[in-house]
Amino acid sequence: MSDIAIEVDDVWKSFRVYQERTHSLKERFLGRSNKYEEFWALKGVSFEVPTGSTLGIVGPNGSGKSTALKVLARILTPNRGQVRVRGSIASLLELGTGFHPDLTGRENVYLASAVLGRTEKETAAIYDSIVDFAGVEQFMELPVKNYSSGMYARLAFAVSISVEPDVLLLDEVLAVGDEEFQMKCFDRIGHFRDTGRTIVLVSHSLDTIRTMCRDAIWIERGELKAYGPSDEVVAGYLGDVHLGPGSAHPAGAPRWGTGGVAVTEVRFLDADGRASTTLHGGRPATIELDYELHAPIDDVVFGIAIHRADNGVLVHGQNTTNVPLERPLPRSGTMRLAIEDLPLLKGPYQLTVAAHDSSGTTTYDWHEREHGFQVMDSGRTLGQSGLAYLPGQWSVEPVRSPGLSMA
Repeated sequence: MSDIAIEVDDVWKSFRVYQERTHSLKERFLGRSNKYEEFWALKGVSFEVPTGSTLGIVGPNGSGKSTALKVLARILTPNRGQVRVRGSIASLLELGTGFHPDLTGRENVYLASAVLGRTEKETAAIYDSIVDFAGVEQFMELPVKNYSSGMYARLAFAVSISVEPDVLLLDEVLAVGDEEFQMKCFDRIGHFRDTGRTIVLVSHSLDTIRTMCRDAIWIERGELKAYGPSDEVVAGYLGDVHLGPGSAHPAGAPRWGTGGVAVTEVRFLDADGRASTTLHGGRPATIELDYELHAPIDDVVFGIAIHRADNGVLVHGQNTTNVPLERPLPRSGTMRLAIEDLPLLKGPYQLTVAAHDSSGTTTYDWHEREHGFQVMDSGRTLGQSGLAYLPGQWSVEPVRSPGLSMA
């Protein structure tokens, strides 16, 4: 299989925006013609997506993000340029495609599955897993017009995500349901990513793009403004939004330092030692920082800080001040923080990493909340709420009545 799953080469796509339209044959005979302007939704867009990677697409409303996904899904044909997608494709662009309001949940599962190309026998084999994922088992015999919007979206997402494609296209579908269901969605998408499938994701949630995607592209007015690591693209986009075009970053750069020491890569490893941005509370996890020395520096302290992504609360911070490091440090290497039991509960988090001197007066490299990850529930953390996982054991002691002998 090729190392490139998706190739987009100089793609242009336009739509007609009508100002006046003829509505009858009489108007046509009288010489009245349709008047329209050509609106270019995509203008010479080019990018590649490696096999097994996850690409995010950011940009304001009307920038061409959804048009790009529809071109990849072969729903739209570009005016010019080429799109090559290797392998089977599944697109989740509109939840509920194939659903009929008067049919029951059960009937709609079979109907929507047929639209996705699945036979009745194939649908029957996975029906229980679809319903279990959606969490609406007791309502499957009711018409979906009686569902709440959240129930409808959960069932639609469960049907759509039940496919096993080589390439998965997602357009703003991860915002369905409550927080618990969103965590299930993230876990499912993480499964797709970890099994080597290629994912392209459009989302206005920049934390989702940072967390789920290795790379990102920024589309503005149909043009590709940036393409690279998701943290860098999101930072540039935020700078443009908050400070105006040409600004690098909002409210101060998210990365700064003298450059004497550079943290070149940050990785999260799950309990099985696999690189993943989806970790589980109460289970082992590892944070790895690859570094390079660009100057002969002996005095280096590495540190991390973990923040909640949704509200910015600092959850934990630590550094290597009291850790005996090799002196001088190798010119390049990996700093590894092994965590026996990750003390975090489910939710989105961001990591700050830093390299500075022991006095804290010289910063060599600082990445402010640039590295996102998700924490999922594990068996150990069920029944706990808040931010931190607190290991403990409940027990019950009978109350002994005073004056009574237990002999």
